[in-house]
Amino acid sequence: MKKILSIIVFVFAVFAFAGCGKKDDVLRVTLASKPDTIDPALNSAVDGATYLVHLFEGLVAYKPDGNNDGLPDLAPGVAKAIPEPVALEDGKVSYTFELRDGLKWSDGSALDANDFVYSWNRAVANETASDYQYIFDIIDGYDDVVDDVEDARLNVTASADGKQLTVVLKVDVSYFIELCAFPTFFPVKESVVEADPEAWATKKETYICNGPYVIETFDNSQLVVTKNEYYWDKDSVTMPKISFVFSADDNNILANYLNGTYKFIDSVPNDEIARLQSEYPNEFVVAGQLGTYYINFNVNAFAAFSEAEKVKIRKALSLLIDRNYIVEEIGQAGQVPAASFVPMGMTEPDGSEFVENNGPDGDGAGYYSVAKDAYESNCAAAVQLFKEVAQSSGLFSVGTDNKLVGFPSFEYILNESTGHRAIATYLQGAFANYGITMTIAEQEWNTFLNTRKEGNYTLARNGWLADYNDPITFLDMWTSTSGNNDSQFGKGAHASYNGYSFNGQNNLTWAQSYDQIIAAIKASSDPVERYELMHEAEDLLMSTGAIVPLYFYTDIYMVSPKLEGFFSSPLGYKFFTYSTLK
Repeated sequence: MKKILSIIVFVFAVFAFAGCGKKDDVLRVTLASKPDTIDPALNSAVDGATYLVHLFEGLVAYKPDGNNDGLPDLAPGVAKAIPEPVALEDGKVSYTFELRDGLKWSDGSALDANDFVYSWNRAVANETASDYQYIFDIIDGYDDVVDDVEDARLNVTASADGKQLTVVLKVDVSYFIELCAFPTFFPVKESVVEADPEAWATKKETYICNGPYVIETFDNSQLVVTKNEYYWDKDSVTMPKISFVFSADDNNILANYLNGTYKFIDSVPNDEIARLQSEYPNEFVVAGQLGTYYINFNVNAFAAFSEAEKVKIRKALSLLIDRNYIVEEIGQAGQVPAASFVPMGMTEPDGSEFVENNGPDGDGAGYYSVAKDAYESNCAAAVQLFKEVAQSSGLFSVGTDNKLVGFPSFEYILNESTGHRAIATYLQGAFANYGITMTIAEQEWNTFLNTRKEGNYTLARNGWLADYNDPITFLDMWTSTSGNNDSQFGKGAHASYNGYSFNGQNNLTWAQSYDQIIAAIKASSDPVERYELMHEAEDLLMSTGAIVPLYFYTDIYMVSPKLEGFFSSPLGYKFFTYSTLK
């Protein structure tokens, strides 16, 4: 899931509230700017997911840690219990969820299994254009739906009384129950959505939900939610009202935290990290997170060069980056230089970490060296790649000082954040040392998301957090039909390039190679085979040079000692439902 560090706004009301002499029972926090959407089927950002887990609840939900393992518990949500899979004769498996009695939408109307049937089929429908359409591909019937077979639907059915939901999977996967807690799998009310498909999720009057909270205010400055009296577990909700203030100004965000207005902030000014760690050791938190901060190329950029030359250019630019400098001088919070896209924390069937077996040789060395003493040799290798492209293309030259002459300038896009800006400035200088001109374009979050999605860029800031605990969540996003495929693999001019291989066959397109590897992973019930194929998928992905990992994430935030009961997830979600203010 896409990660941002901050973004927007108007805080006059916040200051007014802060000046009130009464006890304030409104929790004010800031995560990011105004989200691009809070439609469960359309959201693809971590901040949006946090809003959604407060407004909706799926069959399964994340609850406070009851196992004392430092992680949220995956527990029944609107389902009474988490069912066991049942093997079917055709090799498929089914899960049957029994829903709780008396479930209601926030308008008081009844909610039942049919609402899940509608919502999941809506999310997977081509006309919905969900970035996460592909996440349903483990469900039987998915292929016919996306291929527009007449009357095709997911094999998800409700019992006659609406009390049970049966889901048939093509093959059992270990992460299916986690998916049932993922926002794209949340139910939405059919009559409301169909009455206003484009705008229902933009107005509080039509935003009917089923979770712990309902919307009181939703505008450009904040999302205010209040306790949902129709929520089945309303008595467990301890925070009556939350104001999610939207902001992109890290300095203003920090000022409001330090003056006590905000009790939680999800970003801080980059140049304040060291001071805050020292002066607020009990409030400044660095937590583990399953994710990778990276930059990515549009594979259709640098159109004047051949595909082989583009790969060399992308890899050369990647080798010019000193990842240790970035984590030590800019990140400053325990981030680990990344030599692969799939991050640390993902385990293999034998208990080893996925990263311990990555790289072309499967030895855990990654796809380039991130050792501190390797930077000089990395730069030398980059210059050699540039020389090869200069000779083969004739479009630029490399001088005796190793600086490029005539190499086309390009633009790097990013969203607003002091940390992102610092990295962009570093990259600009690192490339300039070799005569390469990179300009920087900072965009508002929603504009930035759509610019990336539409492929209107050359190089972009990016980040991805796991949607569930399986490496495939970092790999299936790059198929040619994925809505999260910002690099445009298998799209535009790249769709016809046939320089890839898979399963002993050569001269394949991206759709014929990478897409088919992912399909084979999704079809396999053999854990060892799955992981071998996932390593093969990462090998192919990284061979393009289009994905440039910088570091593995840590989660940085500040939480007031006056806020109790807050918890977070390695997936990036923040939970305030069961918190209280002292």
